[in-house]
Amino acid sequence: MLDIQKLINNKKINQFHNSKEINFIVKSYLSDKINDQDMAAWLKEIFDNGMSINETIFYTDSIINSGQKIKFDNLDGYVLDKHSTGGIGDKVSLILGPILAACGIYVPMVVGRHLGHTGGTLDKLESIPGYNGLIDINSFKKNVKNVGISIIGQTNEICPADRKIYSLRDKTDTIASLPLICGSIMSKKISEGIQGLVLDIKYGNGAFLESKEEGQKLGELLSLIGSKFDVDVKYLGTSMNQPLGNFSGLSCEIIESINCLNGKGPEDLMKVVFDLGKVACSLAKINSAEEKMLNVINNGKAYEIFEKMVYEHGGNLNSLHCTYTDSIDIKAKESGKLQFINTKKIGEAINFINILTGKKDNSSGAEFFKKNNDTIDKGDVILRLFSNNMDNLRVAERLVYESYSIN
Repeated sequence: MLDIQKLINNKKINQFHNSKEINFIVKSYLSDKINDQDMAAWLKEIFDNGMSINETIFYTDSIINSGQKIKFDNLDGYVLDKHSTGGIGDKVSLILGPILAACGIYVPMVVGRHLGHTGGTLDKLESIPGYNGLIDINSFKKNVKNVGISIIGQTNEICPADRKIYSLRDKTDTIASLPLICGSIMSKKISEGIQGLVLDIKYGNGAFLESKEEGQKLGELLSLIGSKFDVDVKYLGTSMNQPLGNFSGLSCEIIESINCLNGKGPEDLMKVVFDLGKVACSLAKINSAEEKMLNVINNGKAYEIFEKMVYEHGGNLNSLHCTYTDSIDIKAKESGKLQFINTKKIGEAINFINILTGKKDNSSGAEFFKKNNDTIDKGDVILRLFSNNMDNLRVAERLVYESYSIN
């Protein structure tokens, strides 16, 4: 008879779990036979002591089997997804997904929400009035086939165990565990029925992983897990030592993504989009990748696909806005060179001002006017915080002042 207390103690002394034991833990927690307190204790032991590669594969498989696995039939192209480990202002999925679909790749995408200091792609999409990210699997498959891309959140049909476990990891500060990250990412992606996966592994002072070496380790582990489930995985490591693009928040990131799809994107953001796009096109055996991506931006096809996707999800882009009542400009107190030293603080500040009387303030966020190594003068505006609650902004302002230095 399997017992959670015994399994917690086994992991405490670094004993390996077998597939039966991991299945027991995942299924029992999902069915409320293991309570939050015991599951949190197990997660803490995994966070402290890790998992072997086999344990991580068993864990991923168990999460997949907690729900349905999607199967795409009769698609005349490559099926691929892109995933980022998250960063401040990281809206690449919203831009790259429609571009790849316009190039002939089918892009089913299951994304998260409330992802710590980085925010979630689903939260951003839901700032579009009417956007429903929790459609059923049949509607999801239909959108992928007819539009080329569909972006949804986790429902009860896809990896329900991951959704429940992730919520507990968020509450217990056990997010930054490599095996748990791998299981969470790969279970959702494998369940999508994809052939290929492109990973954007973020590292730096604005990411969950601080060093490039940690990012490489995660990328290699994710690639290995993908190969065990017949998914071709490629990854790039990208620095998150400063915000990506010019905006971070909710509706402001959607508006910036639309600008990017219309050929008006900031250079740093579009570089990441094109770098990842080239990897995706290589998996799909598409030649002249950058030229094709530029073409679908310039001829309007990429934005048209984004528009169609939003419409099929019930969203109304005509009602999208980013109007706010209050803002605070963060100004340089001295002259010198700017360096973001703790970009996570900006994410924490933005998460704080996103909350308005217990609900999301979709029009809140930050606009960035300066980048790392820019020479600035005393009084220059480094960034602007905006929302519909001045009290929240004043708290966020203190956090942001801890995020950068001027040398």
